[in-house]
Amino acid sequence: MSTPVIKTKKRKIDSECRVFKSSWTLDFFVVEHNEYLLCLICQEKIAVFKEYNIKRHYSTKHADTFDTLTGQVRIDRVNLLKDSINSQQSFFKAVKLSSETATKISFLITEAIAKSGKPLSEGEFVKDCLDIFASVACPDKKSIVESISLSHQTVARRVDDLSSNIEISLIKRLNACKFYSLALDESTDVSDTAQLAIFVRGVTENFEIIEELLGKISSM
Repeated sequence: MSTPVIKTKKRKIDSECRVFKSSWTLDFFVVEHNEYLLCLICQEKIAVFKEYNIKRHYSTKHADTFDTLTGQVRIDRVNLLKDSINSQQSFFKAVKLSSETATKISFLITEAIAKSGKPLSEGEFVKDCLDIFASVACPDKKSIVESISLSHQTVARRVDDLSSNIEISLIKRLNACKFYSLALDESTDVSDTAQLAIFVRGVTENFEIIEELLGKISSM
């Protein structure tokens, strides 16, 4: 006995109503933005690329005001709104870039302070120097300098972050080693205190040699 074939109804999808039409910009004040539509008037996101949804949004929220705009006046208003959106996006990108730059500089200066053995409070002095330099040499970059955080607390937190990053990186590299060994060496610090330096040496399967200082133990 043969099994009856059940026919299912296939929904109409992308080919019919999921492609952006350029005419929608002038008709309904919307533009394609990433994976959704953006209303130029209220900047509300419209997720579904369907003319019915777009028209309903425009009709219920903006038609009373913007239907009176026709011809070149309507085109000019669309272009004005598009320029406004682009300006806002450029501004937020610039702010994000400035923030990322300030954070990167903060980490680099913190690393230099830690390597030199200077007090963590030196970060505030360094920032004052940067502020003087920016005021004279590049005033347009002064806002970036002002956003760099180099307080004692921030520098201490950055040192901890850098230390954790180095530890994670070292563990990852050592896990790739096929053979490794520990080496011990005695040294003294500036106060003539004896210290035991512990090194790790390893070789990867590609014969890359890794040698790092794991730490130092001071004598009591």
